[in-house]
Amino acid sequence: MKKNILTFIKVSAIIFSACAQQKKTTASKTTGDKTKNVVNNLEQVAMERTPCFGTCPAYRIEVNKDGHVKYTSWSNTKYEGTYEKDFDPAKVATLFNRFEKYKVDTCQAEYQMMIADIPGINYYFKYKTKETSISNANFGPDFLSELGGEVDKFAQVDGTWKKTAEA
Repeated sequence: MKKNILTFIKVSAIIFSACAQQKKTTASKTTGDKTKNVVNNLEQVAMERTPCFGTCPAYRIEVNKDGHVKYTSWSNTKYEGTYEKDFDPAKVATLFNRFEKYKVDTCQAEYQMMIADIPGINYYFKYKTKETSISNANFGPDFLSELGGEVDKFAQVDGTWKKTAEA
């Protein structure tokens, strides 16, 4: 009997959390008088990798819908300073679609940092009608770290980038 009650509680918790997640997703997609997917309104994804107590690279990448990418590094990277480059907007759309797939607009705004000396991942999102962020994303769902790797593909600075500011 006790086993049945525990099973019932677990199943109920799963069902209610799934409903809560669905409700949150649906609510975030409503804008004005029309229902739209918010990510279709995504204008910019920015990701910041924070420093650690050692030699972890610290930088910020801003990827804009039009393909313009700005990379700013302030420590432990080969290219320090601010660099800019234009990418194919279709490549950016592929990245933005990955964020849409995982419904990042339903993530928590902050995840608890579990270990002090781990470089963090922070995201900043600009939509047509709002701005949101996710702090300590590397302690959130695994897909947030995976997306960090996708954003990092835009941070491969080389001689084709234009340096626009010193560190």
